[in-house]
Amino acid sequence: MRQGTLDVKKIKEFISKKAIKSLRTIIQEQHPVDLAEVFEELTDRESIIFFKVIDFDAALEVLTELDVEKKFFILTNISPRYAFQLLNEMSSDDLADFLGELSEEKKNIILSLIETRQQSDVKGLLSYDKNTAGGLMTTEYIAFSVDMQSQQALNRLSELAPDAETIYYVYAVDSMNRLVGVVSLRDLILAPAQKPIGEFMSTEVKKVQASMDQEDVAKLIKKYGFLALPVVDDNDVLLGIVTVDDVMDVVEEEATEDMLKLAGSDEKLDTWKSSPWMRAKRRLPWILVAVAGEIISGGVINSFSYTIKALVALSFFIPVLMDMGGNVGTQSAAIVVRGLATGEINPASLWKNVLREAMVGIILGAINGAIIALIAYIWQGEVVLGFVVGIAMAFNLTLATILGTLVPFLWHRLGRDPAVAAGPFVTTALDIMGLFIYFSTATWILKA
Repeated sequence: MRQGTLDVKKIKEFISKKAIKSLRTIIQEQHPVDLAEVFEELTDRESIIFFKVIDFDAALEVLTELDVEKKFFILTNISPRYAFQLLNEMSSDDLADFLGELSEEKKNIILSLIETRQQSDVKGLLSYDKNTAGGLMTTEYIAFSVDMQSQQALNRLSELAPDAETIYYVYAVDSMNRLVGVVSLRDLILAPAQKPIGEFMSTEVKKVQASMDQEDVAKLIKKYGFLALPVVDDNDVLLGIVTVDDVMDVVEEEATEDMLKLAGSDEKLDTWKSSPWMRAKRRLPWILVAVAGEIISGGVINSFSYTIKALVALSFFIPVLMDMGGNVGTQSAAIVVRGLATGEINPASLWKNVLREAMVGIILGAINGAIIALIAYIWQGEVVLGFVVGIAMAFNLTLATILGTLVPFLWHRLGRDPAVAAGPFVTTALDIMGLFIYFSTATWILKA
């Protein structure tokens, strides 16, 4: 099997033969991400041998790409000295993310391998909720006093750059480390050598509180196209920065979470490694909601049994109406959930969005209602049946777009994740309401 440009079968063969030179040759110049993928195919013993062959700089990047358990295994099975060197070269935010996923016992083992100064930084980051700007930020930023001259800043920058997360923004702080401005690298280079930073910095600094939700931070970085955003406390003291690469991870996590919730599953990707029982347990609540809803749907059908007896062909079109309503409602819900997540839809414009989607539903309902009415008439030769099915389809699809838009909005206003209610809840509600509309329409027309 191949991972990227690497032949995993050959790597395993070289490991078994302890052909270290051959291993070094085939992994030379390979990207750390490709090297990290190889570990998925290796046993624990093979993983240690392979990791030791990788040079230090690449090994450091490979570590950041590995899953938590594999990372912990490697760090606790190589020499303590080498583990110490690797851990103390890792960025503080990556290290904090790693430790945040470990049990208390394992966390203490890793902390014992980290120097005291690094421990202090990491423990500080771990004190923040992992889903906030504080939990996302790194403390490896560059900040200078407003009184520092540009040439002095450039000299210091060359010393600090290797350890900084980004050098494109230099932050200006006062004597209390409060954020007062920002300077781009370009402006710093072009400024007169003796000019203090405070005289050419920008004071209009976009910043975020440490408590801000990570999704809102991602929206801000996307909106303004920043490479990083400074994180401050309530007194504007600079605590760290959130970089665009951290935000990309957030966007992926949030999108994955919304997709899973939209499908009625609260699972995370790492649950592929969990037991079938645990995975079933996480899905069960919404499945039970759907079961309860379909029992109610059965009750609706039963209550209109006399109508079905009068026109048996009505039952032929139940699956079509239920599926079409569910599909259209889910489409509308998905659009709203994504719009709320990306900030493209303003939560305050509820009725504007409901009205717009209702118009879409009316158009879809009219077109599909006419088509299904014609099919019903040709198939069964019943004018009344075609009329009933067509009207029910039109109403059902209009209702689907309204409900699919309204429910996520209301859920969002209640401070809940709109993706939770957008999947099984909307579909189940539409099944019940769609059937009621269908048979009520049929009953009304037959009595007329």
